[in-house]
Amino acid sequence: MSGRTADQIVDSFNTAYPVGTPVICYKLIRPLREPQNAQTRSKAWVMGSIPMVMVEGVAGGVALESVEPL
Repeated sequence: MSGRTADQIVDSFNTAYPVGTPVICYKLIRPLREPQNAQTRSKAWVMGSIPMVMVEGVAGGVALESVEPL
């Protein structure tokens, strides 16, 4: 996480990318990751120590490390 806390990552993401931001969401785990074009459907939050966000077409949260804003 490049020396930043999960809360700092979430705050930065929420400031830069409002709900509805187009993203590429990578399903599954590397190296089998399949990209999917989508939009965020929530603000980011911290679950445990992992920054998460909800993305259309995906049930539950997605780790921010698997989301690439467009």
